[in-house]
Amino acid sequence: MSSNTQNTEAALTVPVDDVLRYELLESNGPKNAPTGDPVMSVRDLNVSFNTEAGTVHAVRGVNFDLWGGRTLGIVGESGSGKSVTALSLIGLLDDNAHVKGSIKLRGTELIGLTDEEMSQYRGANISMIFQDPLSALTPMFSIGDQLAEALKIHDPEMSKADVRARCIELLELVGIPEAEDRLDSYPHEFSGGMRQRVVIAIAIANNPDIIIADEPTTALDVTIQAQILDLLKVAQKETGAAVVLITHDLGVVAGIADDIMVMYAGRAVERASVDTLFARPGQPYTMGLFAAVPKPHMPSNTRLVPIKGNPPSLAAIPPGCPFSPRCPIAGPECFKTEPHLEALDPAEGHLVSCLKMQQIRDQHLTYKEVYPDLEPLTPKWAEVPRDERPVVLELKDVTKVFEVQSKGLIRRTKGIVTAMDKVSFQIHEGETLALVGESGSGKSTTLMEIMDLAVPKEGTITVLGKDTRDLKSARERRELRRDLQVIFQDPMSSLDPRMPIYDVLAEPLRAQHWDKNKINRRIGELMGLVGINPDYVDRFPSQFSGGQRQRIAIARSLATNPKLLLLDEPIASLDVSIQAGIINLLEDLQTQLKISYLFVAHDLAVIRHISDTVAVMHLGKIVEYGETEEVFNNPQDPYTKALLSAIPIPDPPVERTRLRLVYKDGELVPANEVHV
Repeated sequence: MSSNTQNTEAALTVPVDDVLRYELLESNGPKNAPTGDPVMSVRDLNVSFNTEAGTVHAVRGVNFDLWGGRTLGIVGESGSGKSVTALSLIGLLDDNAHVKGSIKLRGTELIGLTDEEMSQYRGANISMIFQDPLSALTPMFSIGDQLAEALKIHDPEMSKADVRARCIELLELVGIPEAEDRLDSYPHEFSGGMRQRVVIAIAIANNPDIIIADEPTTALDVTIQAQILDLLKVAQKETGAAVVLITHDLGVVAGIADDIMVMYAGRAVERASVDTLFARPGQPYTMGLFAAVPKPHMPSNTRLVPIKGNPPSLAAIPPGCPFSPRCPIAGPECFKTEPHLEALDPAEGHLVSCLKMQQIRDQHLTYKEVYPDLEPLTPKWAEVPRDERPVVLELKDVTKVFEVQSKGLIRRTKGIVTAMDKVSFQIHEGETLALVGESGSGKSTTLMEIMDLAVPKEGTITVLGKDTRDLKSARERRELRRDLQVIFQDPMSSLDPRMPIYDVLAEPLRAQHWDKNKINRRIGELMGLVGINPDYVDRFPSQFSGGQRQRIAIARSLATNPKLLLLDEPIASLDVSIQAGIINLLEDLQTQLKISYLFVAHDLAVIRHISDTVAVMHLGKIVEYGETEEVFNNPQDPYTKALLSAIPIPDPPVERTRLRLVYKDGELVPANEVHV
């Protein structure tokens, strides 16, 4: 290991010398107030859609400006109008959208242009990076063809040689190795992170004035996410573009944004610079988002505070402030008059939409006063030491290999891939073990081996005291699976859309031969346990929100009173407020039912909040294993240090001035010394 990393302390809070701190501040912000004319000005933007439920007012009176070289972060829950606002800027709304107001790009009005006229600006002046790179890449065309198309469509006079040279330059710029050879590759031959790099290369191909990034890092590993965010900074530096970043991850916003706009029910409810808004949020909704976010750089001592209730239907927005039914400090006037953006601090350009703004300002209220239900986290099973509790799951030296087959009519084994290499860990009753690592580290293979109750090639898997090698019949496996259940990332993948919720919950009980009366009672218990009205059992999954569907998936997994739950990314892509509710629910269920969890997630902030122990996987091996606080505060393995240093922290000064580490060739290297 190189000398500059031997004395590295906890990876989340690496000490930074004054010179390096200055360099980080200079490169990552905070930027000064914008100067000159904005690249784009949006005034009184209104977007509505005609639906069977009535007119949906998706965006209502939004105003903002974009300056070259600056990043505007737009945050808010699903349905708040973030993506519709972004799509309005590039003219990609559905045909039934009705757009009013003004969107001016360097003085040219874009609203009212035909799709053919807008195509002159898309890619050349305004480009977009979508959440799913496969939605922007055609699987039938090579990467080189798709890059060339982005260039030729706006500059037909470019020669073939110039196009190829520019394509290679773009791939090298976004950090794709062997760029010239990869031009002939197809999207399916790239990993998710590499595909997102290609999409960014296409977005910056023509040096646009504006780059719109819509959830560009959702569901990516924390290290890949950090690379993509670094790449966005490089893209902005190369093009001088204004960036619009849409995300629900406040840590991402803290590290990359200069200005923030918080949206709710189609309107902007708060707007300020990133430092001002994080230091002094002035809207109860913004405070609620902060209260719901786990802090990865400090131990958790309180439960998360989800924002109660759900956002209003944009087809039937209630009178008054749309947030008032969910606001802890709402008064009678809040239900009558909808507030407009007003200056909370004119000197800082801090705008807030709230009738309680003066009370918040004069009393210096923070989210801890506005959301007082910050319940302390009580130690689980404090009365029984861990070693005295029974072991519900144990893996000892488990190895799993896959054979790599050659192509062609006659397939031969040309090698093997070791997905699990002598993996060992224990889970005791009533505790949570988090399994973390990048994609391809072996996490999913480990889950599959446990779920299948498989007999491993080497080693042993013991579930609730039963060695999988001793399970001789299908009946024995079925009985053991009653106590072993799984919760998937996407609840729709485990909820049959054609079945009402009653049948969804009854299915595992019928498989265990429960009688009808007992099933009826159990379903009522389950609905109450996960906080959903039992009267909704005749509804279908599509009639519930994403968070409610995940609660139903949890209820289904609890139907047979299991003792061990396997959770595979159960909160990925959920809004922070919904995520907080699901985390609190899982903690409550564990306290009530003494269930054990094997929790797989790429959100390490959540891992620190919910887990008791952590196992870090890398290339099929457990490289670090221990109590959560010990691993986070004193990581020993270089890979663990790099993984923890990549977690985005929802605190701008901390996020900007910490040193991110990269694991390269078995050593730790500061990220600023590594090509993106």
